[in-house]
Amino acid sequence: MASGLQQRIKTAIIIGIPILFLVLFNDLTRLIFIGLLVILISYEYLSLNIGDIKKSPTAILSFIIGLITIFAFYNNGDSYGAILAMSVVCNLILIYDLYYREKSLLQDKPLIFNIFYIVLPLGLLVQHYFKPNFSAILISTLLLIWVSDIGAYFVGKSTGKRKLFPRVSPGKTWEGFLGAGLLTTLFSYFFFSYFKIFNIQTWALIALTVWLFGSIGDLVESKFKRKIGIKDSGNILPGHGGFLDRFDGFIFCIPFVLLVIYLFEKI
Repeated sequence: MASGLQQRIKTAIIIGIPILFLVLFNDLTRLIFIGLLVILISYEYLSLNIGDIKKSPTAILSFIIGLITIFAFYNNGDSYGAILAMSVVCNLILIYDLYYREKSLLQDKPLIFNIFYIVLPLGLLVQHYFKPNFSAILISTLLLIWVSDIGAYFVGKSTGKRKLFPRVSPGKTWEGFLGAGLLTTLFSYFFFSYFKIFNIQTWALIALTVWLFGSIGDLVESKFKRKIGIKDSGNILPGHGGFLDRFDGFIFCIPFVLLVIYLFEKI
């Protein structure tokens, strides 16, 4: 086994076990998990753009606003529809940016996108804390993203020949992308059988949404890193990069997953 793959597996086990504990144990630990993501990913993202955020009053302000926003989401669910729409529009703008702009908006407007790109999607999950579907949404989205990533990696490594988006991410292939989609969709049946809160069509649509927008989210972050001249967003996770590297697809697909549920399930 290649040393790079060994390192990835080792890190996945060391980091994955505490993450799975937080995500699977109960709703309070799931809430703690979301809070940790907000802090770690925001800090990492702002540091990449600004450097030492402790020396930047505006970066500190953006970081604090992010934390306050999460707290506000926890205490007020009345604005859910409007915030969901804003989050979806933000990500659609980033998709346009991915394909049609030379630079990255994540590089140009870090203080704004710290809120819209990172905080709002995770805040929307916090608003589900008081709903019966909170655990199902968080667990299924996170695990489906992992299934999609694993499928894309192994299918791409074994059969990948045609590049998906070479100017942004040369390692990704169409074979890996399509293989991930098939595996993710098939895996959605497990959540349909286990949670029993959405019908099979909704679960299939959730899986397709996670696969498609999670993959796009990974490309959005890859473009951002390429434009600022780095390979990984951090080195805290050997073989995997930083927290933004590991959760870029997760945070990006959340608004679209919640939109599917909002439109088709009304809970």
